[in-house]
Amino acid sequence: MYFRLNNIEYQVESCSVRFDIIPHNQNLKMYIDIDAKTDNDSIDSELCEIHLYHNNGFEIGGKSLRNLTGKKFEWTKATNRMGEEAGTLYVLEHEEVTSGVIEILGINKETICIKWTGLANIYWNDEFGENVPFETEIETKIPEIPKFKVINGMETTKAKLDKNTELELLNFDEILKECNRCRVMWQNNDRDAWEKYDAILNLKIIYKGVEYNGQAIYKGSATQCNMVLDDNCPVKIKITKTTIDTTFGKYNFYVVCE
Repeated sequence: MYFRLNNIEYQVESCSVRFDIIPHNQNLKMYIDIDAKTDNDSIDSELCEIHLYHNNGFEIGGKSLRNLTGKKFEWTKATNRMGEEAGTLYVLEHEEVTSGVIEILGINKETICIKWTGLANIYWNDEFGENVPFETEIETKIPEIPKFKVINGMETTKAKLDKNTELELLNFDEILKECNRCRVMWQNNDRDAWEKYDAILNLKIIYKGVEYNGQAIYKGSATQCNMVLDDNCPVKIKITKTTIDTTFGKYNFYVVCE
């Protein structure tokens, strides 16, 4: 592993990769985080430590890591057409990566190898000002990939998310009632009907036999919600997406348990 900023060679002190699920399409989003340092006494102290990261992540174009080896993700400016950032480099301050390429060199069951090249702003002097070139190559452990469970509330209101965790929808009938209310308004030509959706889905999380409470708050949308869980709940539950087709008996909650 290495990190090079302009003509300075650094040692990679730490690096990590994590993944999250994108609500609207259930694809994975990747986040990369790299810390590097040099002990070269001839380098100004302000340039001795750097941090390169993807704060908001970027979509990898799939629901799994299969066939990811060899893929390249390229930004020709600070953001791409989806508004995803090329990244951020911290030396003196958090500044933009103005362009870059992230290449997946290899991946197996345990590790992933990534090369990241690009240009970034630093604003230190003429040599380390705007669009300073960098290059790094890292290998790091693959974290557990989030998995989502689909719960159709019209078939069941209780489901096992993993070997330790169950989720129960406590008041699905109220959610369905609010859905029907908005549907009637829509059928009566109220084109803002679904923006008036307002309901709270109460949840019970059972983790290793212990019960915790939570809520999925739907405000102005029947498909996206904000999650609130007991502070002492040891697992993170997210409803990333809700889809509705009651004509065919489907009211699906896409649930991620971390």
